[in-house]
Amino acid sequence: MISNFGEIYQSFDRRSELMEKDGIVTVHSSELMEYKGILHGFTTRIGGVSPAPFDSLNFSFGRSDTPENVRENFKLLASSRDLNYDELILVNHEHGNNVVRVDRRNCGCGISRDPLPYCDGLITDDPDVTLITLHADCGGVFIYDEERKAIGLAHAGWKGTLSRIGQKLVESMTAEFGSLPELLKISLSPCICFDCFEVDSSLAEAFSEQFEYAGIYKDGRPGKAYVDIAAALCVQLLEAGVSASNISIMQHCTFEERKLFYSYRRDGRGTGAMASYLKII
Repeated sequence: MISNFGEIYQSFDRRSELMEKDGIVTVHSSELMEYKGILHGFTTRIGGVSPAPFDSLNFSFGRSDTPENVRENFKLLASSRDLNYDELILVNHEHGNNVVRVDRRNCGCGISRDPLPYCDGLITDDPDVTLITLHADCGGVFIYDEERKAIGLAHAGWKGTLSRIGQKLVESMTAEFGSLPELLKISLSPCICFDCFEVDSSLAEAFSEQFEYAGIYKDGRPGKAYVDIAAALCVQLLEAGVSASNISIMQHCTFEERKLFYSYRRDGRGTGAMASYLKII
């Protein structure tokens, strides 16, 4: 239990920057942008070819948008952000906490080739790949190990967060690359915010018990409560040994900011998905 977590949590850097290039708008951690060894970003819904209601930069193959549109969106993203389309590797998420190490042999998986085994986290030390995770309210965890030249990226929905996908990502990088948790640089992507993520009270209590922080939820309507996904991720990262000074948050709410982001909670299956990307350079 982290006795002063509330104070630590409020101190995290929450700066982010919007970048527009070739019509595509992405969100970037101000902290991670200071490091020249990686490319990273979190897409908005702006700049793609998908028609309404997926307009326009949709990366989900699991909706009624066409696969051709989705692949074209990936090509547009790659072209605009100095990435190689043929090197993209897409997580095959199941809202769990499995982490898979990938390298250039996995390029194209989930996009132009068969998907990876089920996983919600990817790690690599191979500069010839770009890690991709998808989001539509769920959070993303970006990790950079400057010493070991390794990276990790995770999709963190409430199920994965509750089962500690962030901690598993750190542990996997330690096991595979010898990463030291206290040296890892980490940023959390935009996600649904504390004020908007309403759940059953029983689920909120499960979060409180798992992370031992009373402020991780607040009461809502009878039988309901609100859960802070970002706070739950930060608790487990700190418990995994990450330094508080190395954690930052891209402070945007996917539910509230309709013009920028897709939101499954807001729009149901009539929504698309944003992508997180991370690459060693």
